[in-house]
Amino acid sequence: MTPASLTDLPPVFDGIEAVCFDAFGTLVEINDKQQAFRPLFKTLSPEKRRELKHRLMCEDRPFTHWPEALGAEVDPRVLLEVMERVLIETGSIVLRPGMADIWATLRGEGLRLALCSNLASDYVTALRSALPEPPDVEVLSCKVGAIKPEPAIYAKVLEGLKIAPGRVLFVGDTPRADIEGPRAAGMTAMHVNELVATMQPG
Repeated sequence: MTPASLTDLPPVFDGIEAVCFDAFGTLVEINDKQQAFRPLFKTLSPEKRRELKHRLMCEDRPFTHWPEALGAEVDPRVLLEVMERVLIETGSIVLRPGMADIWATLRGEGLRLALCSNLASDYVTALRSALPEPPDVEVLSCKVGAIKPEPAIYAKVLEGLKIAPGRVLFVGDTPRADIEGPRAAGMTAMHVNELVATMQPG
């Protein structure tokens, strides 16, 4: 894909000073999905499963620490299986086709670029390595203690960018987290597939 020229961004960018991308399903993708935490969830009681589901993305804690954090007895072999699955998934994280060109085009136009993702701690390093370059602002749920579509996580994006909400375009693939949530925070938002289509020449 060849993106729009550096001097001819589409009208959707009129008045936009920054673009904030979701990560998985938008900028990057996991080529070998393993449902990495499933073995751990299966060993927990329903109550502990609910607790882990809530906490997994909003606490900066490696998977090996979760049994203690939950007060749960977990067979070490279960953690070994989680580790193997996590390694497979993180090793298969790649930039989506065409996104490097879009990123470079927006950067070349002087737009600030941000990243906002719901993410477990074990995936942070692999995600960062897959990006074309570090974003101007990085807001990861496990680092800020809030997950999309909670208002607090979008507030962190705006706090980092120091740009009026209406001048920020949020791009993602999940309607509630990446479209409705950002719009409720005052940002413009669009689906990543719309962005890709918009950036096509002509």
